[in-house]
Amino acid sequence: MTMKHEPTIDLARRASLGATSKATLSAAAIALLASGGAMAAQRAAPPKRRKTFRSAQDWVTAFFEKGADVVLGYYADKFVWEDVEFGQTITTKEELYKAFVVFNNSGPGSPFGVHKFEMISYDGGTVPARSRPETRQAGVPAGWDEAQYARLTKNMLLGSDFDYDEWGYMQWVWQAGHNADFFGIPAKGKTTYTRGTTTQHYRDGKIVRCRTHWNFREFAIQLGVIPPPDEAWRNNK
Repeated sequence: MTMKHEPTIDLARRASLGATSKATLSAAAIALLASGGAMAAQRAAPPKRRKTFRSAQDWVTAFFEKGADVVLGYYADKFVWEDVEFGQTITTKEELYKAFVVFNNSGPGSPFGVHKFEMISYDGGTVPARSRPETRQAGVPAGWDEAQYARLTKNMLLGSDFDYDEWGYMQWVWQAGHNADFFGIPAKGKTTYTRGTTTQHYRDGKIVRCRTHWNFREFAIQLGVIPPPDEAWRNNK
């Protein structure tokens, strides 16, 4: 009976192959550990954001304490500013200046009264790469009036093609002592209190989108324009 023998490798050759294999494995392990460490460091240390609670407070008071000229510097050359409650949208610095120059005199005798804003909370951060919002592409939904749908969404889509690298969401409170009518609403001699939110998107530290919502109903109730909400539902069984 003939026995088959596997090829033999001399001891020196075996040692050489073993050393090469270990070196290769060690290099791969080091590379894997290094990449894992880099990824962990990246997760642990996100890009440093530029906007903070302090910068948000600075922005919300600038209209009344620093003047329209200073306000213009907060915004990029192309931007969208919108007050949803008043249905007002601004897209040029010329319009922005006209809108806020009336607030330049914030003293007790200011025609537009004395307005105090206080930032309550700020949330925001940077994004890994410049981004844009994802928007609806499917057209007018079934059952919608086309003209009304277009009217509602037109301003919502303004600025959706502007890139941004940082965002911020703010909650603030507003106290207004009125020395005259406020945008056509009788308000002279009254003080109103309400709350609001502003969402902003920034590129290179400048605002490209700025949209504000505030509690107009509460504001109007305090000025006697509309009655308080009916809460009879609280008595429901």
